[in-house]
Amino acid sequence: MLEICQRMSLATSLEGLNLMLVNYFAKQGIGSFAITYYSQHTKTGSKLIYDWASANLRPWHHHYLGEHYADIDRTLECSEQSLLPVFWDVQEQLKRAKNKREARIRLESIEFGIDKGLNISSHGFESDFLILVLHQRQNETGLQGWELKQYQWMAITQCYFHYLRKFLLNGAMNSVKLTRREQQCLILTAKGVRVDSIAITLGISQRTVNFHLQNANKKLGVTNKYLAIMRWKGSDGGR
Repeated sequence: MLEICQRMSLATSLEGLNLMLVNYFAKQGIGSFAITYYSQHTKTGSKLIYDWASANLRPWHHHYLGEHYADIDRTLECSEQSLLPVFWDVQEQLKRAKNKREARIRLESIEFGIDKGLNISSHGFESDFLILVLHQRQNETGLQGWELKQYQWMAITQCYFHYLRKFLLNGAMNSVKLTRREQQCLILTAKGVRVDSIAITLGISQRTVNFHLQNANKKLGVTNKYLAIMRWKGSDGGR
């Protein structure tokens, strides 16, 4: 576990990061897994930020997302609310289905060859969360003894989530273009310079300083100048 978490810190691309998971879980006897990263709870108008699935699971994964099954998947909802992994058996899920659509999810899972699974959640600090779903296909045994492995897998999921966010943020920041004035206002604010002093330093009005700071907030997707500084410094632009 420690080895893969250390190697994740050396990943130079998101593709490389995902490949590390593929190789790790292959050694655990697990060849099918999927990742979904949401901005908020699926019952409150979730926004899918990122998703990825191992090659042999992609047809099912894309079908699941395309049919909006996340909106009615009670196992997923349970996983969102849990800090510990949630183990599931498709046959048991089918027995507990509340309606025809939920039963259809389970029947289609069985038809695709899925037998059991383990949902591992990791929660961010902005109501965002990631779900790593490990699948055990029919006639496979990769999830046997999951109770003894779950804490290692939780730590790996948390490390993955950290570096995934970093890659996604860097990608977003690379597409953000702050003007020279916006950058100057952020730099001076980061140094603790007050708005009135920034205005004097740059030879502009305080109203114009606030205008540039507000524009920077919007471009960086934050609500105030201090969050803007943190996000900008976390990208290459603020270094």
